[in-house]
Amino acid sequence: MKRYFVIFCILFFAHGNLVHGQTTQDDSINRRLIFKNLVGYSLGGPSFLSINYEHYFNHNWSIEAGIGSVLLISGVHVGSRYYLGNRKHPTRFAPYLGAAIGAASIIGGGGSGGIDGYGTLVAYAPLGIQYISKNGFAFSLEGAGMFLDNELLPMGAIRLFFPIERLKNSRSKTKRISKKNTPP
Repeated sequence: MKRYFVIFCILFFAHGNLVHGQTTQDDSINRRLIFKNLVGYSLGGPSFLSINYEHYFNHNWSIEAGIGSVLLISGVHVGSRYYLGNRKHPTRFAPYLGAAIGAASIIGGGGSGGIDGYGTLVAYAPLGIQYISKNGFAFSLEGAGMFLDNELLPMGAIRLFFPIERLKNSRSKTKRISKKNTPP
């Protein structure tokens, strides 16, 4: 019993530090309003090992599309996420709920040696937490239920995203520097 109380206290105080203890100037603006377009990688999730694009409409809602493959399963998906929190109290850490739907192809699973589950429905419902840095890099951990090939499976994902705006700015800066250093 004492062990559970200690674990509860650690989680309670960590939650306060991570979510409510962020009052610096950098944290006064919700970063999902600054970095609206992200691209990244996901290990797990509805498209397994995938490349994804995510667009934030506001500080709460985003849409996502991805394509990926791992071993004998390939998939594509589209989905949406709802990030908890409000505009007045933005945080670096934000829990979220989501839903995605897609299609998968399963190769060789049914004994035919070919594509057995071509176009198999994939439904995915994650619950996770996202950290977004002041530079727009995002890291997420999630647990989910996934419906695949008429089975409900436990699933999860580790996601790493990079802001598209930052990538564009760094390219244009490189071009400007190289033009300045070239003789006329």
